Amino acid sequence: MTLIGAGTWAGQSMAQELPDMETLTMFAAYEERLAGDPGAALAMADSILARADDPDLRLRFAESALAVGNPTKALELLQPIVDGLERHGAAFDMTDPRAALALDLMSRAYAALGQRDAALTTALRAYNAAEARLGSTNPALLDRLKRLEPEIAELRPNLLAPVQAMRQTIEKGKEAKRNIGDTDPTAVKVWFGTNRVATGATDPAQMFGSDRGELTVGSLTVTIPPGHMAGMIERPSGWFFTEHPDPTKHVVLESLKAMAEEAFAEGCCGDRDRLLFIHGYNVTFHDGALRAAQLAFDLEFPGEAMYYSWPSKASLYGYLSDSNGVLASRPAMETFFEMATRGEGKLHVIAHSMGNRYAIEALETFFLRHPDRRLGQLILAAPDVDRAELKARFPGLSAHTDGITLYASKHDKALQVSNMVNGGRRAGDANGELVRIAGLDTVDASLIEADTLGHSYFGDAPQLLGDILGVVRLGWSAPERCGVQNREVVDGGGGVWDVRADGCRVSEVRTASDLMRIFGEEALGEAETRMSLDQDTMREFWLGVMDVIRERT
Repeated sequence: MTLIGAGTWAGQSMAQELPDMETLTMFAAYEERLAGDPGAALAMADSILARADDPDLRLRFAESALAVGNPTKALELLQPIVDGLERHGAAFDMTDPRAALALDLMSRAYAALGQRDAALTTALRAYNAAEARLGSTNPALLDRLKRLEPEIAELRPNLLAPVQAMRQTIEKGKEAKRNIGDTDPTAVKVWFGTNRVATGATDPAQMFGSDRGELTVGSLTVTIPPGHMAGMIERPSGWFFTEHPDPTKHVVLESLKAMAEEAFAEGCCGDRDRLLFIHGYNVTFHDGALRAAQLAFDLEFPGEAMYYSWPSKASLYGYLSDSNGVLASRPAMETFFEMATRGEGKLHVIAHSMGNRYAIEALETFFLRHPDRRLGQLILAAPDVDRAELKARFPGLSAHTDGITLYASKHDKALQVSNMVNGGRRAGDANGELVRIAGLDTVDASLIEADTLGHSYFGDAPQLLGDILGVVRLGWSAPERCGVQNREVVDGGGGVWDVRADGCRVSEVRTASDLMRIFGEEALGEAETRMSLDQDTMREFWLGVMDVIRERT
């Protein structure tokens, strides 16, 4: 149920242009000035928007305007976003948490100006946006209803009874038990840590902002729809005004709960192995959580899923600000690693992009303080790390890990911008010479089709997921995996590998590993039998499964 006839909106996902160096520098200067002189920082907003009129920037500047007591400026910044929400091609899809955020900020601006009716109208639209994303019975909506009811009682009394009925329905839904069937989504529990500032919101997608705060740990639940395809994070397409997030069709962040550190460590980190995902630059807490759950689900990881979210500005233009936060985030991440490495189970880590800088910085000092601790496998996916720095720090990392694998690509546009900004080639850029370090397996993933920026191939491509599964779940060395072929052996161990265009897909590797575990030497015959029973309807799949088994035997 929507509270007013605000309509719904859909936005086409548009490829953003990569930012130029001057705009990156201007935004970094704005962020630096924000801490000491917010008013002076806000004065820079128009100049930055003249170069790059980006909706994420407008949201960031609007928050600053409200913080310095300038609601009129906040309205000016937000108006183009909000005006477009009901139109095709909007800045944000209706299911994007930023749509509700834009409306929440506008409501606060109207309230600060004493325009109560406009503030309520906009707050109701924000409720509609949150409801469209979360579903009409999600308990996270209760906080919004609680805040709305006093204003509705005074300004829109005709809406009070429907609102109270909605609240009662949600409260009853919290107590109702569901019968789980084959068509229900699968709930993936993820243990998380973050040093993003807590916003105070109850909506799980909006609980943590982009500024730095204290370490918070807890657990969250992401639901994966039946019929999920490996490598995808299914979301509403954005082309239809009627399509809302549906847990039976889409990946959804359902709930989140903060915990005390000792309770967290006791719950996450015992006998079972763990798989930790650390996101890269330009990522919200919400989006990183979906990726962490998708990886654990697609890899059928037989342990605990974990996620660490450092305070990215979640904007293409926040690159320099994101990169400047590495040292400040180190203490929180060290504390998180101390908890995550407790117990008998191994901690495997997948770090993406700039997340590698955060991970390497924290791990280096963590291992110095805790020389008895180890990691299982460390995956450096598209690492935005200086090559010389990685080589210098590699011995300290490799001494405390079972193995380190680096994935690089020639088509990674984000790292090409990083090369320009940092004045040197990044470890994840496969153009020219690849990184060669004794003990490191470097995989050239250039044959993999990727997203527009060519930067998220590690989690999108079924072939690459199959290779990562072989590393973190099965412990297979590079020569044992059917997804890569050797290009060069490096003295001292490790080597350079190419992803095979016809490499095994993650579903094939999962099934083959299960058959080998259960049937041993008879696994190949069992696969042949199952292919015949399927009456050739899945012939290609079973042939792939048999290829994996042959590679291993």
